[in-house]
Amino acid sequence: MSWYLDSSAILKLILIEKESRALVSFLKEPVTTSAISRVEVIRTLRRADPEKIEVGLQILYKIRIVPINQTTLLMAENLPANITLRTLDALHVASAYMLGQTIHGLVTYDKQMAVNAKKLGIEVVSPGAR
Repeated sequence: MSWYLDSSAILKLILIEKESRALVSFLKEPVTTSAISRVEVIRTLRRADPEKIEVGLQILYKIRIVPINQTTLLMAENLPANITLRTLDALHVASAYMLGQTIHGLVTYDKQMAVNAKKLGIEVVSPGAR
């Protein structure tokens, strides 16, 4: 079992923020993310702190990355109307949902993603957030 980390959580492992210490303490086992995270993380680092790209890549290499396959795309496309997510967030939630019982749940610091993932029955945590 592992936790699914979205890009907001992965970035807290690279760019030290107030929640970073709590997140590191929380993560006691391997973690999983989707291929979309790699793009989001590297693009964010390229804008926010290009000197951290190498650290970002080192952290990403330690994370199990699952591909975005046709089933995940279909799930994201067909989320119920009460699920109000932007495209990339829908792909994260669909990825976590498709992983089902192989993950404990979703680690995110995106409030809208958290609310919507809970609507789908996904356990959501945000270590250190208030």
